Amino acid sequence: MADPQAVLDSPALRDLDRHATTVFRERGAAYERDDAMPVENLKDLHARGLLHVTVSRENGGLGANVSSEDTATFPQLIRTIARGDSSTAHCFQVHNHTAWLIEGTGTQEQIERFLKPVTARFGLFSSIGSEPGRTNMYVMQTKARRVSGGYIVNGVKNYATNGPLADGLVTFVGLDGVEGYANNHQMVILEPGMDGLVIDDAWYQPNGMRAARSSLLTLNDVFVPDSHVLGEPGAYPKGRWQGRFHLGFAANYLGTAEGLYAWYLDYIRKKGKAGDGITQLRTGEMRIALDGARALFHHALRSWRTQPVVEAELISMSAKSAAAHAAFDLSHKVIHAAGSTALFDEFPLSRFIRDLETHVLHAGHDRTAQIIGQGELGESFDSTLQR
Repeated sequence: MADPQAVLDSPALRDLDRHATTVFRERGAAYERDDAMPVENLKDLHARGLLHVTVSRENGGLGANVSSEDTATFPQLIRTIARGDSSTAHCFQVHNHTAWLIEGTGTQEQIERFLKPVTARFGLFSSIGSEPGRTNMYVMQTKARRVSGGYIVNGVKNYATNGPLADGLVTFVGLDGVEGYANNHQMVILEPGMDGLVIDDAWYQPNGMRAARSSLLTLNDVFVPDSHVLGEPGAYPKGRWQGRFHLGFAANYLGTAEGLYAWYLDYIRKKGKAGDGITQLRTGEMRIALDGARALFHHALRSWRTQPVVEAELISMSAKSAAAHAAFDLSHKVIHAAGSTALFDEFPLSRFIRDLETHVLHAGHDRTAQIIGQGELGESFDSTLQR
């Protein structure tokens, strides 16, 4: 089992940390301004041999994910990238989650057709469960009707991260006329250019994370052939795939907070404010909160090799929520300690804060705490239901 701290301290990640907190961060301002995907940053990751990290070495990756012997490298990469740019880290995260999902649930023919061509070059995937008005993570309003040779799919999906550049989009649909999400939840692989598929990037206009372009998909009688049907019905919820993704979000929250904190320390020292007692107090509080979030994050990384899967999911949910709360608390303390000038556009502070405010809302942290409480009290719960 790879030690989380040893992975973080490795020469490859230390070098990436320097690159992310300089080059990625500098480019991030332009990506946000232009509503553009962080293509150059992602290409840099590809050049370093890191873009497809969750895929097995046999199929063009590094074989590092929380179900492997190396549970640490993928989340630590997200964390390191997020220190420079949260949007780049999220695009990297979603691509890798999707590539891992295709390899884990697809047929050999699908791996050859969809996965290997992307891992052999610079390419990206997207996966989309979200829908307008969705009330349950696994109950889809987008419906697939069986026809000869495949399905006809109709519906609207949103938050398709990497959508503008995705080679393939793994999309969650409900099988028409089949009851219960364990049987009707189905994954299909969409490709740009399919008749009836509209990918709308202009829809995505959030407060933060603007470079993590997340398209709106409209499906009007899209024919999805059997060759593009991924896994058996219910493969995603039955395989507990959602529970494997908690730490990806935790890593982004933690890395963004660390990047913000490191920038703040440098800013305060250069401003000559390090001797102020209140500033020292606030800085100490920030460090304590970060230390706690870091320790729990590393505990969660180890838990996937040392604990039963449900316990690992619950610990990962705790780490995700703790990182989110620490990041929010830190961002507000930084504003008060650094002062209003630090929020000017010449500095990255306001972008850090906007990204955190937007990205942390990906997960319902009240619901996360409730699920953990259900487990503690002996009530029934599903630790895969919340990102």
